[in-house]
Amino acid sequence: MRHRILRCLGVPMMLMAVLVGGCTAGPSDRPAVAVRDANLPPQRFQPAFPGSPPLPPAGDYYRNSLPWRECTDAISSALGMPSPRRVECSELRVDATVARPVFGNSLHLDLTRVGDGPAPLVVIGEAYGEPGTVRAARLAQQLSPALLDRFTLIGMARRGTGPSEPLDCIPKTTRNQIVGIDPDPGQAGQLDSLLDITRVAIETCVQDLGEVLTTINSTGTADDLEQLRVSLNAPVLNVISHGEASRAVTEFLRRYPASVGRVVLDGAVDPTADDVAAAETTLVAADAGYTAFAADCVARGCPLGGEPRGALLALAKALRQTPLHVGSQLITAGIAYQAVLETVGDPERWPQLSHALAAARDGDGVELAAVVTPILSTDRGLPARFDPALATHCNDTPTRVPPERAQQLASQWQQRSALFGPLFAARLLLCSAWPVPSPPPVSEDRALPPVLVVATAGDPLTPVEGARRTVQSMPSATLVTWQGQAHGALPRSPCVVDLVTRFLTDASVPRQGTLCPP
Repeated sequence: MRHRILRCLGVPMMLMAVLVGGCTAGPSDRPAVAVRDANLPPQRFQPAFPGSPPLPPAGDYYRNSLPWRECTDAISSALGMPSPRRVECSELRVDATVARPVFGNSLHLDLTRVGDGPAPLVVIGEAYGEPGTVRAARLAQQLSPALLDRFTLIGMARRGTGPSEPLDCIPKTTRNQIVGIDPDPGQAGQLDSLLDITRVAIETCVQDLGEVLTTINSTGTADDLEQLRVSLNAPVLNVISHGEASRAVTEFLRRYPASVGRVVLDGAVDPTADDVAAAETTLVAADAGYTAFAADCVARGCPLGGEPRGALLALAKALRQTPLHVGSQLITAGIAYQAVLETVGDPERWPQLSHALAAARDGDGVELAAVVTPILSTDRGLPARFDPALATHCNDTPTRVPPERAQQLASQWQQRSALFGPLFAARLLLCSAWPVPSPPPVSEDRALPPVLVVATAGDPLTPVEGARRTVQSMPSATLVTWQGQAHGALPRSPCVVDLVTRFLTDASVPRQGTLCPP
């Protein structure tokens, strides 16, 4: 019997990405190529890397290989706006463990399709963020017509993130407790409390899901991409990933090199750092992101006053004394910080963040509660993001941090960021009771076609160092950096959109180190 992950059958992060993300040398000794406008002359491109295969043809796919149905209204609800393009939905049944198929251990993944181009372009999002099904529809509104004439965007929801088969094994009240834990290192016993709460939550998930729980990881998603390629009857898959999804796509490249088409990694995470090093790097980037938000807020006439950083610290202190209540939701200092982390990488939402923080300061937590709702509850037809984010991250990392070490880091990191240091240190404990994953299968080293890695200089959630190190680890990769401030460059930078369009449609590889203006 197929093992479903549905609450109704008894199987009841951003959060994780902000936990686990300094400067390093770039991937090339060549000087950066500054792009000053959106009209990119041919000399800004280069031939394929010596020793690597050329970019393969974009290929095609069989449009009727899956039973697609019209679902524009449902996706418009998830987008929060009407979709001007027709959207179709389908499901893909995949084996949970491709290397060792077990009867009953299968999963259903949600898919969307936008456009009529002959070649498939798969969009995959982060386990803690907007799923690829929705992101594909969003990108279809913002990418160039030339790209959409050539490709059909196919959004794929990660394991456990879609409405068909959501991972939903942690009670909502427990999610609230974990996300809302007080990050103040001066509060005695908080880390022990967090460890106890997460241990009970994880034991519940293990009991409900068994070995299927351990397959919700980036390696499993890499296998899902290959199963999708086969189902589409496509010779290769072209892929755009966002943020933390780079882990899964990089694994797909290494495990299935013959299936690789044209690949773009937007905001890749550092493939070399362990949890502790990644968390420290990310908290510094998040702090810098809040500084950028604060400057923008003041320039616009900030409702938080002239010192948004001090306003946030004061709000956290007040919430420690007297949390706010919004229905059954308790608005604590942890919830306030999580709301910041949910929006600091999205400048379009900075006005929403400033008003939510100001309202909470005045005793109204409704807006803050709305910001964190997608993490904690079903929202706009999509399941809560917390459970699949936790599972994906804990299954991807073998690092397990003891509470004594977390307490030590909380004190140290408070010096680096009074806003986020203690919070990031405390959340290192979230995987402490999770089963330690087995190492992923070793993939044979093979030459890969060129891969385009896009970094954002001011990315507060997947810092630019991660993209640089991704390029260093992949000889065929080339780096383009947008000198902007956001989580991910697509589709915010017209320069990046143009480069990505040429890479995908014309097989034009930008020169290593190309810079796009803010």
